Amino acid sequence: MEMKQILSTLFIIILLSPFITNGQMKNDISHFYPAADSTCQYPELHRKITIQCQQKIDSLYVTLMGYKDQKKIFIAAVTRKPITDPDKEISRTVVFNETRPSLGKTATWGYVFDRNNDGKIDYMALVGGAAAFKEEQQSENFPARGNKPTLKQLEYFIAHCKLIFNHWADDNYDGKIDGVVHIDMDPMRDWVERMIVARSANFYGAPNDAWAFRDNILTEHETIIRTNSGIPYYPLGEKQSYITSAMLFEKTAYMELFNRAVSQCKIGKNGLGVK
Repeated sequence: MEMKQILSTLFIIILLSPFITNGQMKNDISHFYPAADSTCQYPELHRKITIQCQQKIDSLYVTLMGYKDQKKIFIAAVTRKPITDPDKEISRTVVFNETRPSLGKTATWGYVFDRNNDGKIDYMALVGGAAAFKEEQQSENFPARGNKPTLKQLEYFIAHCKLIFNHWADDNYDGKIDGVVHIDMDPMRDWVERMIVARSANFYGAPNDAWAFRDNILTEHETIIRTNSGIPYYPLGEKQSYITSAMLFEKTAYMELFNRAVSQCKIGKNGLGVK
């Protein structure tokens, strides 16, 4: 009798697993990215953000923010000193230091999301810098890094500068980051060349599934060759590096810190969101 019950349970699990997987897939990093990216790239600057809750955790301050006219959290920051004026200390668009794109005063913040509505952050779009984004029709004659551009080229560069956001997701909702959409810079110029999707197919350890895209994450799949060192990419202002499990672990620590603040602030279900 016990064996029949075990076999029956296993049969049900196997039968239901495709539906569970399909349900998760509808909201995984590749499907959720377009909506999250829209939030990042088109902020509603006419709506002021305000501090909904701030907690000191260990030696750091975690600040949870949302629009002034509602009680929902969609921005989180971690800083060594408390944030007091979000609209001045969080720059939602690129700022310039003369002609150089910059993040503004605070560099450790991002948009946070709760995709499964369980009251915990499971997706973060963390600011990662500021740079120009390449367009397909851009001329390869644009000067390489270190060479002085013409005035017209400089104007073109400035017009294409935006904040960089790297997206980190916990797709199986176990409290650990298992995927990222990360910028990949032009190795010769200070332009964002494309985005790289890197994720752990089994939700554990090093990312082993990767592709690149420029416009559409769902329809473009440029091949990325994984090496023994990890998934190669060019970070902002640095030589070639690799996306590794260490990067996912590091961002898991960020998410855990944010979620500790969410818990201490008693945000609860329906307390996270942009609208």
